[in-house]
Amino acid sequence: MLQQIRYSLRMLFKYRMYTAFALIGLSIAMASAWFIGDYVHTFYQYDAFHSKQDRIYRLSMEITAGGSTDHYASTGKPLGALLSENYTGIESYASLAFQEDMVRVEEEVFKASGLFKANPAALAVFSFDFIKGGGEASLAEPNSVLLSKSLARKFYGDIDVLGKALSLGDKTYAVRGVFQDWPAHSHLEVNALFSKEPAAEYDAQSWFDIEQYTYVLLDQGRSPDDLNDQLDALLRQELMPMIEGAGVEVQFRSQALRKVYASPGLVDDVKKGNVIYAKALAIAGILILLIAALNFINLMLTRSAQRSKEITLKKIFGMNAQQLRRQSIIETLLMSFLVLFFTSLLILFGEGFYLDFTGFSSLGAEANWVLLPGFVLLVFVLGLLGTSYSGVYYSLSDNSRMLKGLGFTWFKKLLLGTQYGLAAIILIFALTMERQLNYVHNKDLGFAKEGILLVDLPEDNPSNERSLPFREQIKAMASVQSASLVGGGALPGEENGKDLFEVKLEGSTAEKIYNIYRIDEAYFELLDIKLSKGRNFTADKSSDRTSAVIINEALANSLNWQEPIGQIINYGGEEREVVGLVKNFHNKSLHNIIEPIVFLYEPQGARKLLIKTSLSNLGAIQSSWAQFYPTLPFSPSYFDEFIAAMYTQEAQLMRVFRFFAFIALLLCSTGLFALFSLHVLQRTKEMSIRKVLGAKAGQLLQAITKSYTWVALISIFLALPLAWFAVRKWLTEFSYRVPLGWDIFLLAGVLLLLISFLVIAYHIAKVLKVDPAVELKR
Repeated sequence: MLQQIRYSLRMLFKYRMYTAFALIGLSIAMASAWFIGDYVHTFYQYDAFHSKQDRIYRLSMEITAGGSTDHYASTGKPLGALLSENYTGIESYASLAFQEDMVRVEEEVFKASGLFKANPAALAVFSFDFIKGGGEASLAEPNSVLLSKSLARKFYGDIDVLGKALSLGDKTYAVRGVFQDWPAHSHLEVNALFSKEPAAEYDAQSWFDIEQYTYVLLDQGRSPDDLNDQLDALLRQELMPMIEGAGVEVQFRSQALRKVYASPGLVDDVKKGNVIYAKALAIAGILILLIAALNFINLMLTRSAQRSKEITLKKIFGMNAQQLRRQSIIETLLMSFLVLFFTSLLILFGEGFYLDFTGFSSLGAEANWVLLPGFVLLVFVLGLLGTSYSGVYYSLSDNSRMLKGLGFTWFKKLLLGTQYGLAAIILIFALTMERQLNYVHNKDLGFAKEGILLVDLPEDNPSNERSLPFREQIKAMASVQSASLVGGGALPGEENGKDLFEVKLEGSTAEKIYNIYRIDEAYFELLDIKLSKGRNFTADKSSDRTSAVIINEALANSLNWQEPIGQIINYGGEEREVVGLVKNFHNKSLHNIIEPIVFLYEPQGARKLLIKTSLSNLGAIQSSWAQFYPTLPFSPSYFDEFIAAMYTQEAQLMRVFRFFAFIALLLCSTGLFALFSLHVLQRTKEMSIRKVLGAKAGQLLQAITKSYTWVALISIFLALPLAWFAVRKWLTEFSYRVPLGWDIFLLAGVLLLLISFLVIAYHIAKVLKVDPAVELKR
């Protein structure tokens, strides 16, 4: 046995080029499949850590007014409480109301995310692992707060914090519990729950105070259909009598907790994953693994074919078929061990990059336990198909056929052709993504984004009184070109608020829901948004605050207003005249169409200060901030980075597909290199004879590459419809996208053929260097 192992190692080293190509290619593909498998598994395991996850449903609210429909992930205040108290089948409910992100601990102010006011029953709906205090009763106490472990350490440097105080807005809360951080695969980030006061009664307006997420926990055995029936009944009995005749329609929807993350985004929704991206990654991983597997088999078959004379001699000298097969199995096991060893090294080496890239760890056996035996079985089967060719096929073949060098040439060409087709699909997808992302980053969005600083302002009223003088002091700086105060959601790319407006159409009044942007007079100039008609807001005109609006072209077009200036829009019971019309700009990402917008002149209550500046050193601005807001941290950001963040998923996916395209091309090249090296070796004498008879280099190239050129061309041609379908499906995710031109398909084919030509040219050069006289004497 030991002698056979040493012999196997010598054979692997003797054909080290083929061994290395096969080993490295398959190891890289398997490591990639490991990380992709973990990512896809985690994607479909979002929110599975809640013990009652199969009975938890999120409620949403769909509002239609004036022919415009908006679907909100948030709901009005009464929904959860009334549903739980008055209807059957609801065990409990959770109401999580959005909170501002500034928390004061003693004299220090912290900015934190994932802060909600919650009802006590929320602790019975979701799973919380308390390490200090806690329990459902803890939220029932007035002015109580529960913190995540990481937030407790951020605020206090420790988790032993029960009874300590912190302030949110104008209220002080006592810490009643500390819970373990929720896993990264949670659609909802929850870092702190503050107690909320129960409402004594609900009016009509409270139904449209949609600033909280509502979840319900169904009784055992209840179905989603039962829940939907209860929602319809509540709508008819509670809300419809209040809004009858208002021209507004409402529908309540429900969605299983496990489906929230992968579903399309709604207004005011949480972070989302894209199921198409997860499927694309899974398909890419399978394709690259398949390419590597085919390459592995092809390389092993090529190496086996080179050993035909060696095995023939062994048979002549008495080695029987059983011994040949045993030797083949030992080589297979040895190769399998090496592949798994190198795959493990790549996984360990790449774990840090994967963790930084996704926030997930792939080393948990729970996530990848299916892949472990699958990888072992895959490598062994591939080894048997490739390495055992020499031991099994040749042991059953007669010596004369082996000496003629016959083999599965057609099978190797089929494997190579399949590799080319798969590589073409990946390459076309990668090129299309590259072009679409370049289009996204370079497209004129209708506003300026470079050199603009974003400064978040606090919400409390005393701070709002400082915002105007703070803006004026910033504007007075020599290095500042402009500064503008904007309300929440008035920054392009933000999830902005919508509101109900009344417009006059053909003598009648219609109710419409539009995006609402609260801005000041410097907004359009700072963002370089062009006015196409009318005028801008003017600070000196007090009437602009109460009786004027500006609209965008999308709104005017939706109402078929040929002359929008002077038209009347009613908002909040007051008639407002349209004084300006701005050109359309992309107020959301390029996934969305441009929506109608109403601009109101309301610099008071601003949530952000936009500063257009050439400063790289922000010391002067920070000093002004410290003067007006001495207890609050200064944490600016840049507008261009904010816009780029809207396409983070696409950018990450593009980098992954670049990697896969490179690996696919590399594997095809190595497979062709190994296969063609054998092909050339077997035809060296033939090429020498052709040279003696006067064949030129071009004729030799045609003679030796004709069959392989057809393999490549046919496989690429057959792959084009599949690639076209895949990229067309992906591009439908964007409302604004590049055209799917033929040039991308042509470029992918040319790249594959060019790489093939370079590989083949290397071997042709070797053939041309051979002295025909020396070769023909052998």
